[in-house]
Amino acid sequence: MALLDTPQPDLSLEELRFLVTLAQTQSLTAAAGKHGLSMGSASRRLARLRGIFEDELFVRAGLQMLPTTRMRDMLPRILDLLTSSKGLFSNDTFEIASVKRTVRILGVDNAVMTILREAIVRFAKAAPNASLEVQPINSEMLELLRSGRADLAIYPLKNVPKDFHMLELYRSRCGILVREGHPLIALYTEKGRLAMEDLRAYRQVSMDFSGAPEFSTAASGATGQETAVSMPYFLAVPYALMDTDYTFIAPVLTLLHFLRDNRYGLRMLPAPAEVSPFTPCLVWHHGTHSDPFMQWVRGVVTQSARSEAKRLGALEAD
Repeated sequence: MALLDTPQPDLSLEELRFLVTLAQTQSLTAAAGKHGLSMGSASRRLARLRGIFEDELFVRAGLQMLPTTRMRDMLPRILDLLTSSKGLFSNDTFEIASVKRTVRILGVDNAVMTILREAIVRFAKAAPNASLEVQPINSEMLELLRSGRADLAIYPLKNVPKDFHMLELYRSRCGILVREGHPLIALYTEKGRLAMEDLRAYRQVSMDFSGAPEFSTAASGATGQETAVSMPYFLAVPYALMDTDYTFIAPVLTLLHFLRDNRYGLRMLPAPAEVSPFTPCLVWHHGTHSDPFMQWVRGVVTQSARSEAKRLGALEAD
């Protein structure tokens, strides 16, 4: 009773849905349109929500409205709340534990050990009758999602078609993976940093995902280095570095997992400032947007990905 007696902010489900839409579209104009609001009404609604949560919630970056750390942390709980609220207006009882279906996720191999690691455990406990199927990223990604042959994709996109939704999972710094004793280690110790021209003296291991140029570029760091080995498998990279002077640039979150295994004898160095942070996103088609089970799955994946990133301290500073 004490909780019920405590004054609570007067929030509506529609206002929470507005926050979710704004997080997904990163556009106040798009969010206003989807909720039938004028720009003035949308601005006033955002101002009211900022006051309630005592946080900016979204900050403008060019043409985008990017969620603050507080908003990113709240989003999985808001999605869970909206999913739970659907039960109040339905005669059907939705029990996650009884669901028997396969969730198909498009991603690359390092997504399992980073973004999906904790999510798989939570999924197994809460939905024991359902299953996960991870499929490789390819040029048909959007069509697979649109046709229902896949449910989610983990992919670093900057924008999506109007019939899709996208949610930024986190932003990770990038690092340079090299063997112990690599000349770049001594150079970094001497200079305190590495520049692009330092890297160009060495050839690199790069990622090549067929039909997915955005992922290939982001994964290999876009440093202008010559490529020595090109492959579509993150987990095979250490074997190309152990006994060579090749380098590999990737998100810190991925590289930290490689450093855990002493068999490889690898070191991680900070990437030059010009290397952009890596921002994986969760992408899904509007056809599954209101599916209660998929809303729960998206919440689990989002919360688990951000938890893993925070645990390993791999996030880019806001």
